[in-house]
Amino acid sequence: MGPASSKIDPQLLEDISTLANDAAISIPTNYAKEHARIVIEMTKASPEPYEDLLLSDYPEKNLSKVNALALKYATTKEAKQQISNDINEKMKPKVDAKIANLNPLAQKAVRKAVKKCIEEAVDKSVDEAIKRIDTKDKPTKCDNHTTDRSIK
Repeated sequence: MGPASSKIDPQLLEDISTLANDAAISIPTNYAKEHARIVIEMTKASPEPYEDLLLSDYPEKNLSKVNALALKYATTKEAKQQISNDINEKMKPKVDAKIANLNPLAQKAVRKAVKKCIEEAVDKSVDEAIKRIDTKDKPTKCDNHTTDRSIK
């Protein structure tokens, strides 16, 4: 983590990291769900495109575009922010207990540093989760639906 982490109790940092890693575990699953949802939307829109993606081109011509769109939807800034907000809420009682004896100005500085550390931990955990997604793996077509085997 960055310079903000030097101001924070190591146990709090460990708790933040654990919560961020736990939250990021769902990203490959969310990616697979988004991938399947996009294919369903392409099917509904067919023969017209959905998000400039034609079902008739899937997966031979546009698999990489479908994968990229699914990854984009699974890892939006809003998704990262929600994870950060959830971790902030979970950490608030622990942080408040640690800083109870500090003056208000110091409390504010520590809270700001914790928030920054949470954002950094979420970014790192999400990046690691993205690395575990194999977007080059070709899904299989089964009975009018697609199953994605891209999660390692």
